[in-house]
Amino acid sequence: MKNILKSNLLFYLLMVINMNAQKTITGFNHVESVATDGKCLYLADIGKELNPTTKDGDGHIIKLDKNGKILDANFVKEILNAPKGLAIDKGILYINDINSLVAIDIKTGNKLYEIDFSKDTSFLNDIAIWDNNTLYVSATDISKLFKVNLTDKSYSEIKTDKIIDGINGLFCYQKENSIYVNGFGSDNKPNGIVGYINLINNQFTQITKTEGYYDGIFIYDDVLYFSNWVSFEKKGIIISMQLSNGKISVVKMKEPISGPADFTIFKNQLIIPGMMDGTLLFAPIKKDVLFIN
Repeated sequence: MKNILKSNLLFYLLMVINMNAQKTITGFNHVESVATDGKCLYLADIGKELNPTTKDGDGHIIKLDKNGKILDANFVKEILNAPKGLAIDKGILYINDINSLVAIDIKTGNKLYEIDFSKDTSFLNDIAIWDNNTLYVSATDISKLFKVNLTDKSYSEIKTDKIIDGINGLFCYQKENSIYVNGFGSDNKPNGIVGYINLINNQFTQITKTEGYYDGIFIYDDVLYFSNWVSFEKKGIIISMQLSNGKISVVKMKEPISGPADFTIFKNQLIIPGMMDGTLLFAPIKKDVLFIN
């Protein structure tokens, strides 16, 4: 009995230590996405108003150090409107800004080029890198996935067997030749789904029956993490799934997140934008999950 009590106490202390290690940085407007180049963090801020499709010119990219200290509050020199999804590859920062995919030199913050999607969408959202010449972007307003050819700056639709309503988060998983995706849902209802698209036949497989307002998605150490707003209040959570056995978990947090958006994992930490209240949460992973079979 004493050994059991000691084990339980140790587990509880580990939980407390991990929760206390969490920190939240405040003072942003409406932050939607965070990405890292392995040295610094880059944060997409839609602007003062939560208008993700309005061309108001007040969006910006914030450069931070790995601990969240602001290095440059307006890193990108190009005028941005409502920047959302970010991705970094080979010295280029890619930004989805309403209906344009903008490529930025990460050394200077200057624009290299942009690809216009205005004939198809006004709500480009997440970005996922496949290789040096290919990336994928989600168009949430029309529930479509596009493949982008970076060589000739063209794009084409990936037509799947099932529509993913409000397609949002994307993560390329080359070892399975798949893209993991989720959706924010339709008609302002929490009916989004989570699954993956097999790029050999473009078949979609749903991996959990639970629906929600799903947003960010990331794979780390063969664990799939995805965010669920739950509602348009401060009730958001991060969910994990062991890809080896499908076990579902909820990451233990000090408190719910206000609109957990497009997060990343860096230095063994979840780094999560709180889109609705302009916060950036740092949360250690591994020991702070509560299993909810």
